Amino acid sequence: MSPGGLNALKRLRLGRRVKILFYGSGRHKHWLLMLLATFIGIICGYGAIGFYKGIGYVLSLFYGTTEEVLASHAASLPWYHILIATTLGGFLVGQLLRLLPENRPYSVADAIECAALRSGNMDVKSGVVSAFATVLSLGAGASAGREGPVVHLGATISSFISRTFKLPPKSGQILLGCGVASAVAASFNAPLAGVFFALEIVIGHYALHTFTPIVIAAIAGTLISRVHLGEYPAFAFVDVHIVSAWEFPAFFILGVVAAIFAVIFMMTMDWGNKVRERINHLPYWLHPVIGGILLGIIGIFFPEVLSVGYEATSKALIGDYGLLLLLLLVVFKTLATTITLASRFGGGIFSPSLFLGAMLGSAFGIIIGQISPEYASSPAVYAIIGMGAVASATLGAPISTMLIIFEITGDYNVTLAVMIASAVSSLLSTVFYKQSYFHLQLANRGVYLEGGKATYLLKTARVSDHMSRDFFTVSESETVKRASDLLMAQGGGYLIVTNDVGVMTGSICLTDIPHNMTDEEAAEQTAGRISRSPPMTVRTTDPLQYALSRLENSGEEMLPVLSSDDTAAVVGVIKLRNVMKEYNRALLEAQGRDDE
Repeated sequence: MSPGGLNALKRLRLGRRVKILFYGSGRHKHWLLMLLATFIGIICGYGAIGFYKGIGYVLSLFYGTTEEVLASHAASLPWYHILIATTLGGFLVGQLLRLLPENRPYSVADAIECAALRSGNMDVKSGVVSAFATVLSLGAGASAGREGPVVHLGATISSFISRTFKLPPKSGQILLGCGVASAVAASFNAPLAGVFFALEIVIGHYALHTFTPIVIAAIAGTLISRVHLGEYPAFAFVDVHIVSAWEFPAFFILGVVAAIFAVIFMMTMDWGNKVRERINHLPYWLHPVIGGILLGIIGIFFPEVLSVGYEATSKALIGDYGLLLLLLLVVFKTLATTITLASRFGGGIFSPSLFLGAMLGSAFGIIIGQISPEYASSPAVYAIIGMGAVASATLGAPISTMLIIFEITGDYNVTLAVMIASAVSSLLSTVFYKQSYFHLQLANRGVYLEGGKATYLLKTARVSDHMSRDFFTVSESETVKRASDLLMAQGGGYLIVTNDVGVMTGSICLTDIPHNMTDEEAAEQTAGRISRSPPMTVRTTDPLQYALSRLENSGEEMLPVLSSDDTAAVVGVIKLRNVMKEYNRALLEAQGRDDE
């Protein structure tokens, strides 16, 4: 046998041994899961560092500088240098898109979909190519974030390990969360934020059996980051403190403003994607070229919006920008990020959300300082609060965002203010927009995961797949005695009353039969005389969610199912217990209880 064949055989045997441990003794399963979580945390931590270093290397090729001083350095470059860099970067990214199945880079939304619907099973080749496309995109100046793609890379690495060891589906889903937690923790030097981002956004629940391995992975990723990059926070900031408790109403108002802006930001990005769809007649590889030209034009005047934008965010946090520049950067960063994502550059929205929140918050703080200088904290305080508020609403991750801010600042009082603004912004954006940007991306692909896998089942499964054909009908001309016998035979419920051509005209249940009716009267009176109006109905093509809503509104235990055509013929019944059984099964499966 060739050396390659022997290696493949060894991997197969190792995978079988691990699989036996996972499906066998619970003791071995949990200890092995902890071991793999640690291993994945370390590997994904190095993946995040590699991602960071890779972007820095490409930036040095295109701009001759590093990410930390990109905006300052780019401002000194000739205008054509910036334009050439973004356009050439767009062309190179366009060539990499040829290697991706959907001709686009991947990010957090794809990891959420894989965790919920594919048990964490991701295509490794596509994930690696997507990572390279994103490194090239951000290195060329694409105005997006690195954290989202790092999350996808971490999920890809963990998926590869799960498949290598042939783990059960739900164990693979947990390890995918481990990869996500490690990637976020290593990127922000924030282990708590990594844990809760994985649970809150990707996994979608906080089950204890999932919590422990994800914590271990986040700690491992953080330690790797601190060993190689130091224990410094992701952003530079000055020491901040809240001047007066009277400011808390202002923080509440900032939460409202942040919610409004977050909705505008998400709507703008959604609009950008729709514009892209209208020009789909152009070759897909040309989209990032066009986007690169537009980005270059914006970058000539506002180099702060280029790439991840951490330098500009840090300057807002230390109060280096004036009110006019802050407001202009809010507008043009929104536009630049929209162009970046719509034109198929790689990148996420985590960093842009923090960037925009810092600019918006700092501008708000300057205005508050002009209105009430004696009671107003520095604009830096409002910049930190704005970061949390805008990111919470945009990402749909208030807990994770609050923890990131706390781990960056270490200030409990400022974190209280962030909690107020984030809670307000998250609530209002949910009320008026109903979904985070990640779920908006999935919804545009026909995947609805706002409520997790169980809700997705209700929205996508059809009544025809879960209805029962075991039901009784009675003709209007049949006797009440016949109807009573049928009801007793089926153990209650109701009968569907039809006319001579089989169309439903009403229904009969036991309570509709007069209790004082004699057998002789029941044998003479027709079912049509005592039938009540037709119950609510559903059609075979309706989603289960609609059927559940109709069942709840009607108060019935089952409803007639009509054919999908216009004949209104009854072809089955949908029962409440069957719908709830499917819903509960999906809930348990989503929480990893099916292979316990």
